[in-house]
Amino acid sequence: MRRNDRKKRASIAGFFVGLLLLLVLALPALGQIRGVYSPGSTLTGGGTVPGPGLSYSNQLWYGSSDQLKDSNGKTLPIVVSLSTWTDNNSLVYVPKLKFLGANLEFMVDIAFSNGRYFASSLLSTGPSASGSGTGLTNTNFVPLDLGWHFKWADLQTGYSVYAPTGPYVPGATTNVSSGFWTNSWQTGTTIYVTKSKALQISVFNVYAWNGTQEGTGIRPGQNDSVDYSVSETISLSKGGKWSVQVGPAGYGQWQTTKNTGQSPAREALKYGVDAVGFTLNLSSPFKGLYLQTGDLWEYGARNTFQGRTMTVTAGLQF
Repeated sequence: MRRNDRKKRASIAGFFVGLLLLLVLALPALGQIRGVYSPGSTLTGGGTVPGPGLSYSNQLWYGSSDQLKDSNGKTLPIVVSLSTWTDNNSLVYVPKLKFLGANLEFMVDIAFSNGRYFASSLLSTGPSASGSGTGLTNTNFVPLDLGWHFKWADLQTGYSVYAPTGPYVPGATTNVSSGFWTNSWQTGTTIYVTKSKALQISVFNVYAWNGTQEGTGIRPGQNDSVDYSVSETISLSKGGKWSVQVGPAGYGQWQTTKNTGQSPAREALKYGVDAVGFTLNLSSPFKGLYLQTGDLWEYGARNTFQGRTMTVTAGLQF
């Protein structure tokens, strides 16, 4: 009986070590363990393209976790610590020209990341996995996005590509970039529930398909991300020049196809995670200057980390 228990423990430990090695290929950026899109980045205004002109936004995205979940959502006996800061610098241009009645939007997001991780199986005496990386990460280009403005809703849809512009070396523990290209299609809607547009529902969806990772032959599976919120805008001054938008928010991110270029056991591991929390946005009359924040707690994770996500965004229109 004890011999069988030892074999079982050794088998489980081997599985965990293999899973750690699989995850290390993508660390340290939390968003890159799943999809390259950072969930919770677009909690409000999911379907709204800004008016004609040039605008800039800076978003600090933070993710942390100390739990790794299995296929059944149970916490694996692994000591794990993961944290990532990502600084997104987005420049958006919307010309006065319209196409099919829609505003045209072009965007580039240059991002810098600082991530650290540590993982060690409690059932194995083998070495732990750890690393950290800082610098330029994937750059996101939106060469074409279309946005429509209707009485009760805004809609937008477009193509996006993520380029692995940051440092990446196969097998290194200091990687910041993903090492593979990602194409995605994004769609969103902002529904105005009331005539004043104070109460609104926002949904933003990104469906991504990935290329093959350089030097490993691994091709991560396709994934789907959804950010959403229900919010109310409250005027803080006469005429609504100053206002605050607040409400519950959440996101979900799921792998829809299996990985390739790995053992069958690893290829079968599809991840999924949900999160719930709140968003709070402050708007001012100074060149469209605004400040947004979001705080979300993850739940229901499967084959991935489960933790917490926070965002702070500031932007203005020139």
